[in-house]
Formats: sequence, C-alpha cells, structure tokens
Amino acid sequence: MLQLGQQAPAFSLPGAAGDDMDEHTLSEYVERGWSVILVFYPFDFHPACISQWCTLRDADWLTLLDDTVVLGIGGDSVYAHQEFARTYNIEFPLLTDSDGRVAEAYGVRESDFEGHRNVPGMALFVIDPDRTIQFAWRGDAADAEPDFDDVRKAANCHGDECELSDDGAESADV
Repeated sequence: MLQLGQQAPAFSLPGAAGDDMDEHTLSEYVERGWSVILVFYPFDFHPACISQWCTLRDADWLTLLDDTVVLGIGGDSVYAHQEFARTYNIEFPLLTDSDGRVAEAYGVRESDFEGHRNVPGMALFVIDPDRTIQFAWRGDAADAEPDFDDVRKAANCHGDECELSDDGAESADV
C-alpha cells in the first residue's frame, strides 16, 4: 500500500456523478489546487460500504473544506454506482475500477474478497494538490472505518502546513 509522503499515481476512470456519466482523472482535481479524498471500496450495496458512504455523506465537516473533492473507486459498473448514489443520496463521484488496475497501483487490490477477485479493498487516501499522500488507511475488516477526524485534518493540509510522520498519521498546524 502507498504510504504518507509518496506520490499518488495518476488515473483516468469512468464514473457517475448524479445523472452524469463521464471520465474522471486525478489530474483534473489536483491541477485546480484541490485536495482529493480517495475512497476505495469493493462493491456498491455491500453493507459495510453503505455504512462508510453514509458516514461520509453525513459528515458536516466536508462542507467546510475549501477545494476538496471526495472520489469513490469501486469495482462495480458506472450504472451500479449511479443507482447506489441515487438510493443513498451520495453526491460524490463514484468511479469504476472494473479490472482493479488503479487499486493495484495504490496497493489496495484484493486478490479475493468474498469470492470476487481483483476488486478494491477498503482504503482511504488524502492527496494534496502536489499529488502527495497526506493520509493513508486500509481497513483490515469489511466494517472497518478510518478515523474521520484524522481525514479532516489531512484534507486541510497544504504545503508547509503539514508535517508527515511515519506512524500512519499526519500532523498539521491547523
């Protein structure tokens, strides 16, 4: 798995955001100077994924972050993502990594998850506008969730404001 301070690999994936289906790239967001909260998850409609996405959907602190976007990357099709987003009122773009190559580049592809092969595992990264990873987390169980307070802090980090540490967390002068 990629670690704090490493460069986030570029990607281009089809995705659904509301009624729109389009190609999304990491570059389109970081080149605007935005931070990206990148959430990997195996499947739409998996109970653990529903819980995690509803937690993110209801996170008031996300509305307070300037220039930050949340992108989900799952193994299901754009059509499944669109229905999942409608059903649970998820407003974040959900992207399709059907062959698992982006999950592999980030080191979070599961060779086997509940009988399915090469799907994204539960993981979350915060990537700053320089494509540097400010937060990295991987769930060791389907129902595991990151510390969202740490995610919020990492998403507010830009440039010299943050000091990366080796213990899996970041520290910031926020």
